[in-house]
Amino acid sequence: MLTTEHVLEVFPGIDAITDRRLRQLSLDVWRYVSERNPTWSDIGRIPLHPTMPIATHGTLIAHVAAMARLAETLASLYRELWAQDLDLDTFRAAAYVHDAAKVIEFTDGPAGLQAIAGYNHAIEAGRIVRELGGPEAIAHMAEAHSFSGPLVMPRTRDAQLFLLMDPMCLNVVFERHLKANGWEPPPTLERYRPAR
Repeated sequence: MLTTEHVLEVFPGIDAITDRRLRQLSLDVWRYVSERNPTWSDIGRIPLHPTMPIATHGTLIAHVAAMARLAETLASLYRELWAQDLDLDTFRAAAYVHDAAKVIEFTDGPAGLQAIAGYNHAIEAGRIVRELGGPEAIAHMAEAHSFSGPLVMPRTRDAQLFLLMDPMCLNVVFERHLKANGWEPPPTLERYRPAR
């Protein structure tokens, strides 16, 4: 089972969340998911998806850290260029919790690493945030962050931005992200243009 110390060792940026409640929520979500699947005592062994080897695509840790760093970039960009304040603590907390339910979703057994069929880590992350008393804004950002299907459409500016951030923080092309979630990329004009 994951300890607070282990989570902070892996995600030291959680300490940068100034809102004590959101910082605690980020830690509580990781402990919650590890209680549901104690197989994962080392977050560093968790890939982005069972079909995406760590050697090629990186770890869940790298993806989550990239999401937090992109949130910091977007917050300052929106403030500087458009005089709009994104709540950086909200974005940071959402970044740290949005994929935590993959700890439950992915099982490592005799057949190798597998995802539980029909399990949606995004929707589960939103449910967990709510169960732990987290803000609705973060629950919605987590549940609407994935292109795994139109199950939850992002209804707020923050959730829409967060949805777009997710594939930007993967060491894969966008089409590969869609395929990993069972979608085929839509046909584009590129398919019909003659080769040069």
